[in-house]
Amino acid sequence: MALRRALGMLCILLLCLGTSACGTGEALRIESPATRIAPGTPPAGQTSSDGHSWEEPFAPSQVREILLETDLGAVSTPDNSAEDIREYLIDCDKCLIALPGYETADEKFQIYSISTAADSYSFASFVIRNARGKPEVALAVGGSDVYLSAGKEGSVVAQEALYKRDDPMCCPSGWSVRMFRYQDGQFVQGDSFSSPIDPLQEEGASP
Repeated sequence: MALRRALGMLCILLLCLGTSACGTGEALRIESPATRIAPGTPPAGQTSSDGHSWEEPFAPSQVREILLETDLGAVSTPDNSAEDIREYLIDCDKCLIALPGYETADEKFQIYSISTAADSYSFASFVIRNARGKPEVALAVGGSDVYLSAGKEGSVVAQEALYKRDDPMCCPSGWSVRMFRYQDGQFVQGDSFSSPIDPLQEEGASP
């Protein structure tokens, strides 16, 4: 599942970099939308004999502690309040998922998401930095099935599902992408765009 999500993100980045639609707001089609990562699934290419190398230097328990001290209002949504997110952190060990790490400007970051245990629906994602031996939140995003991952040229990409009112949880109508650049010790939002999925393509119908 992690591989399919990575392929979906690669398609998004190639579309964004290879067309002028990023600057014009023209709709782009995502050919392989990302899929959810099940709780406890190690990121591709980051496993080891103990199965936890992607959790270095900070394990989920350490990240959970710092997130509980963080103002979660910044990642809250109408569907998931700050208190809802806090309850997930407290009550569900498997709901905090370690994702593939990220490096830029000679600094290593970890990426964690908070997801529902039943269907791996992510509603908050965080970039964690090493602040003199202690975890620190460097970037936080909230939304509908939102994930952070490494992008091109040192960027971090936030990919979020776009649901219409009658969309089932499995099948969003499109995807929204926000790119963040690391500048002068902080992440700054850059380009953003959305890509609806063609219903005819999804059904296998002829245009």
